[in-house]
Amino acid sequence: MPDMRVEIRLQSLGADGSEIMLSRWLKEVDDIVSEGDELFEVESEKATIVFEAETSGILAEIIVREGNIKEGDLLGYIDA
Repeated sequence: MPDMRVEIRLQSLGADGSEIMLSRWLKEVDDIVSEGDELFEVESEKATIVFEAETSGILAEIIVREGNIKEGDLLGYIDA
């Protein structure tokens, strides 16, 4: 069965247009990721939020390493 590439996107934070910054990844490319593992951290005006992996696999690619992002942006891929 072939691997399936799963997109990692920033989910809705209800930030109402305020700036959101991807501050750091907690995993690196080629790391094994389990569903529920802490994956990356974002900061908004109100809070720092850690996002968890929604699927298990290998972190295949990081597209946005850090910087300003918005809801729905493609951040990377997991090969499930």
